[in-house]
Amino acid sequence: MNRLLLVDDEPSIVDGLMQHFQETQPELDICKAYSADEALDIARRTKIDLLISDISMPGMNGLQLIEEIAVFWPSCRVILLTGHSEFEYVHTAIRRNADNYILKTEGIEPISAAVRAAIAKLDEENGRRALLAQAQQQMTVAEPLLKKAFFEALLLGEQAADIAGEWHFAGLNIRLDRGRPMLMVLGKADSWDEKLSYTKRMDVLYSIQNLFAHRLSALLKEERIVHDRAELVWFIQPEEAAVAFADAEGGTDWRGVITYMKGILETVQNDCRDMFGVSASFGIGGGAVDWADIGGQYELLKASLKRLAYYGQQMAILDLGIPDVYRHEAVKPAAANAADFNKRVAALQKHLHAGDEQAAADVTSELFGSLKGNVSGHYMLGLERYYSLLHAVISHMNDTDYPDKADSGLRMASLPGAELPVEWDSAQRQFMELVISICLRRREQVERGENLLCERIHRFIHENLGGDLSLARIAESVFFNPSYLSRCYKQLTGRNLSEYINAAKTEAAVAMLAETPLKISEIALRLGFESPSYFTAFFRKMKEVSPQEYRDTYGHAR
Repeated sequence: MNRLLLVDDEPSIVDGLMQHFQETQPELDICKAYSADEALDIARRTKIDLLISDISMPGMNGLQLIEEIAVFWPSCRVILLTGHSEFEYVHTAIRRNADNYILKTEGIEPISAAVRAAIAKLDEENGRRALLAQAQQQMTVAEPLLKKAFFEALLLGEQAADIAGEWHFAGLNIRLDRGRPMLMVLGKADSWDEKLSYTKRMDVLYSIQNLFAHRLSALLKEERIVHDRAELVWFIQPEEAAVAFADAEGGTDWRGVITYMKGILETVQNDCRDMFGVSASFGIGGGAVDWADIGGQYELLKASLKRLAYYGQQMAILDLGIPDVYRHEAVKPAAANAADFNKRVAALQKHLHAGDEQAAADVTSELFGSLKGNVSGHYMLGLERYYSLLHAVISHMNDTDYPDKADSGLRMASLPGAELPVEWDSAQRQFMELVISICLRRREQVERGENLLCERIHRFIHENLGGDLSLARIAESVFFNPSYLSRCYKQLTGRNLSEYINAAKTEAAVAMLAETPLKISEIALRLGFESPSYFTAFFRKMKEVSPQEYRDTYGHAR
């Protein structure tokens, strides 16, 4: 929504233009000022897209006002009005990039046409800015964040082919060849000094990355991220022409790469302990992994390092290609499906937040089916994932201000807690009822919030009928983006905010005309109309009679 500021020291001109544009272009948010100083005060507080200003005003003139407003809003389009053909002013206005210079004697239509043309230019500029913003996403400052988001999506099980085409990832300067496999390395600190702050911990993690990069051969390309504020993840690929890492057939000797990586990681571990007093462990994939399998490989590395930590081993360099001496049986396939389970839990959280009970119930059913399969193969894994599901549900109960003891006969105490459910079907039914109840409460909460928003807007309008009721000022009072507030109010109530303001002013005018002895000019001033004639025109449009005619017919105060 574009915001128009009308400025003239003649109130009748400002009010007449305001009424015209409210009727002909309701999509404009209109502010008005009766002096350059008042206009500048508005410009300091709110965005101005389009300025219509008189040139000759007491104190600061229109040309000076243009310069002042340009300091705050350099993209503001300008239309200047004057009562005389002042050619010296015309020349100056053109030099200061005014869009148009219109004589007041030309009437309203040239002004309307100039506003439409200025809005078209604003739309064109906004389009160009959007394209520029998209291009700037690829700038050096943004690229590390985009790379992190890209690789974290792969760790969570997303497919590279699906996300690589998204516009914000398109054109990322990733050093790895997406058509070739890679080696994954996962690292984490074995423990932290409890006194070490979060910032210091992150400094150590980034320093470990730098140590790794400093030691790495130029024959190996790498991308790296810090994931989940605790894990270091590297993606390694030899240069295609790297003979040192080639096998007899001319392909990549991945075991040779792994052996080399172990030497690098040993050095990094020693430097990390000596320089930062922190021991770190690393896990290396057992071989090359395709881009489509990154999520599964990550889960295997994560689970394997977790198992070593369980046995108290520190300064570990784990190689998934070597049998695990801590566990005689192979890692169960279910461990590699954690990404899919986590995605479903994330989907459940999304549906709970949206209050979509059917979708939430469907995902809950899928999660319980997966849990029963996990438990049959690995009890502790099933228990961990059951806790993950329970945590997601309880966190949304807190977000929706759910009572400590669930209503509608649902009792949290009846849900399995420390152990897995014995009666899965019963537990699933209870979870189903619970997520549906949360969704219903969430929708009620949103509806209450929407009703409260409308109440706050209406209260502000009624308390400020004679003051500034521009969209920007109303939005400021309820902490909303002005353009979004306009659309939101229309969606909630079915009418424009300006319609409600006009109705509120009309209702107040009717009451004052019928019940008070106030003069019509006093009523106009109390309702924010600087000129009685503008108030009369407004009232006639709303009630089809003039204020005086209405008072003569319905007035009781004498």
